[in-house]
Amino acid sequence: MKMPKRRFYSLIPLVPVTYMLYTVSNWSLLLLPLGLMGIHWHFIGMLYMIGVGALLVYKEVGGLYGLGVMILALLAVETGQMDRERAPLEHYAVLTLAASLSIPTYLLMVGISPFLPRFEITAVAVGIILALYAFTKLAGES
Repeated sequence: MKMPKRRFYSLIPLVPVTYMLYTVSNWSLLLLPLGLMGIHWHFIGMLYMIGVGALLVYKEVGGLYGLGVMILALLAVETGQMDRERAPLEHYAVLTLAASLSIPTYLLMVGISPFLPRFEITAVAVGIILALYAFTKLAGES
């Protein structure tokens, strides 16, 4: 019986996120081994994402660039898990769409931030993120 080949779609987002992090700091290349291990082990992937987030906070990188880096880091880790599970290609598409929905959410939050106090903005952002998470979980179960 022929075993299906292992996919490595998780390397697709890992390459640009590594380059984007390199433009922030040369020291970010130290995260690359963690990222490579993170596409194979989910716990290490979460450590990788924490490292990426800490680097972005330390270097004061935010905005759409920082959001793009975090989206690609998340995609690398989650597609790594999907590669291990040999998920159908539709699941990759749903993951990419769900992650890219954070860009209009960010733009919405930037748009309404001058009109709301800081606490309400955070509450609205958390509510939107939780709604997106619930949507992707429900879409994945069906």
